[in-house]
Amino acid sequence: MKSARAFFDDLNQRYLTLHRTEGELYWSTHTGLSDEHEALANASLERKLFIGDATRLVLSQEHIARLQAIAVCPERDALISGLYGWVKVFESNAVGNERAAALLAELLRMDAELFARRQAYKMHHVNAAGHSEAATPAALRGNLASNADETARKSSHEALHGLERWVLENGFLDIVAKRNELARELGYRNFFEYRLRTNSDISPEQLFAVFDAFETSTRGTQRASLNRLVQTHGEAVLRPHNLTYHMRGGAGPSGTDYFPFGKALGRWSESVRRMGVSYRGARIEIDLLDRPGKFPTGFCVAPVPGYNDDTNGWVPADVRVTSTARPRQAGAGLQGLTVLFHEAGHAAHLSNVTRNSPCFSQEFAPSSPALLEAQAKFFDALPSDPCWIKRYAKDVEGHPMPDDLLQARVESRQAFLAYAERRDLIPSYFEWGLYTMDDAHRTPDAVLDLARSVTERILGVPHHTDYILALPHPIYHDIAVYYHGYLLAKMAAAQTRTYLQRTLGYIVDNPAVGPLLASHYWSPGNSMTLDQALESLTGEPLTGAYLAAECNRSPEEAWTLAQEAIEQSAEAIPQSVAGDLDASISVIHGAERIATNSESLASMYAAFETWIETNSQAIQV
Repeated sequence: MKSARAFFDDLNQRYLTLHRTEGELYWSTHTGLSDEHEALANASLERKLFIGDATRLVLSQEHIARLQAIAVCPERDALISGLYGWVKVFESNAVGNERAAALLAELLRMDAELFARRQAYKMHHVNAAGHSEAATPAALRGNLASNADETARKSSHEALHGLERWVLENGFLDIVAKRNELARELGYRNFFEYRLRTNSDISPEQLFAVFDAFETSTRGTQRASLNRLVQTHGEAVLRPHNLTYHMRGGAGPSGTDYFPFGKALGRWSESVRRMGVSYRGARIEIDLLDRPGKFPTGFCVAPVPGYNDDTNGWVPADVRVTSTARPRQAGAGLQGLTVLFHEAGHAAHLSNVTRNSPCFSQEFAPSSPALLEAQAKFFDALPSDPCWIKRYAKDVEGHPMPDDLLQARVESRQAFLAYAERRDLIPSYFEWGLYTMDDAHRTPDAVLDLARSVTERILGVPHHTDYILALPHPIYHDIAVYYHGYLLAKMAAAQTRTYLQRTLGYIVDNPAVGPLLASHYWSPGNSMTLDQALESLTGEPLTGAYLAAECNRSPEEAWTLAQEAIEQSAEAIPQSVAGDLDASISVIHGAERIATNSESLASMYAAFETWIETNSQAIQV
């Protein structure tokens, strides 16, 4: 047993060191604080080679066999359980041979070079004031959704489409070919199948059976919503630069005044605290604002994953969370709040894994994208929940959102819910087509044609790529063939909401929710699949039926259900809930520290709000 203990502890500590080094470099490069791209590529390769080492797999299996031959006791059982976790890690990340290792190293180098060039690439558009300015992807998308000037919106569309063309002409297609070469060296048809098998333990055929069923069941509702939009605004509404704006209600009342960004931190924190969420002593760093050089989407990285060391006890997580909020842009308060809920949902998950090795609580295989994202998708739905809006959405003077505006928001969102959720189908169908395309035929024009054909098939919108190649997910190695996890996660979140609503009566501010999620979804880490976790809580494996049912409701049905839920929760929600988040929280903007909870949560909220009010004019739109 001593030999197995030494081997297991060494695995844990060596991996923790590798994971921390890579995580710190990822954070600094992806928040624009450093340009150590080569160092990150080297650290990533070192971690991948460690967990892809066949020798460690064999040694783990040998130690398990020897332990199974001795008498049952708690230490022996814990070691076997932990080593089985490592077996799954080594099997999921097997490098295979020296040629595969060389291909992986080359891919990581190419990836780092593309990332560095992409950070230097500048885009411009016409903003809400009518001025041309440099713009990040978050600014471009925000302008598309909120700017009343069609010409200005078109400038954002053209900038995003220009980014897609730039990606295709600056090395991405060489990366795609190299990824396929790696996958075939490891015995797979292509990179899509390789990544899906190793990260999610499913085949393309299994995935698309689920997605095809969801697409079929929601197609009629989505097409009807577009037809209504065309009847109201004419065929021009289907032009890419017009669609999002008119779906969001155009220049009509939006209710964004009830989501002031300065209140976002407090509303998130109080909401999850009241739901009984604990971060188990984690250190959490939150960087919420968009700026040049920062990764174009929110993300969560945990340089130190939480776990329970057999010898030294609980090891709290070190988790970093970002958003790309733009406080002066229309809708920024709700957008930034939603991303904060999403990424802090990841942080709650990674802070609450109680198994005895960091291998159970890290973000890579065998932690599947769907399992990881299900935790975040459950939380990021809260700011759109009518019960949450009724309780938390207030303007700067403390006035709650009027019921007629709440009804309008519920019905407007429902009218295009099927469209919004079906958009998550596009990246997976696109990536499957991308990796099955013959190398000789995979030209920039052919890939853009593929994106347009997939978008038209899924959304019914012609001449549009849905800006798929302006997303980071298809481009960068560790998040390629990842996007399917978001839609599977939304299915899991809808299933979870239905169960909790049925069994608890209400969800928002219910202190029973956090402990249930921690027990059934978070504590096991990747020792359970998403299906197993869902069965543990809801009694059934993953099904898309609940999300499809949500999509197919009429706006009137959605409002009726919202009224019932609001009335039911109003009677049940406790007036106060004891406890805090059990976390050491710092809110930063790049290298600047804005606020902490070292004194109290309330003082952190106040400091953040004051900083936003004082600096909002200086923050780039």
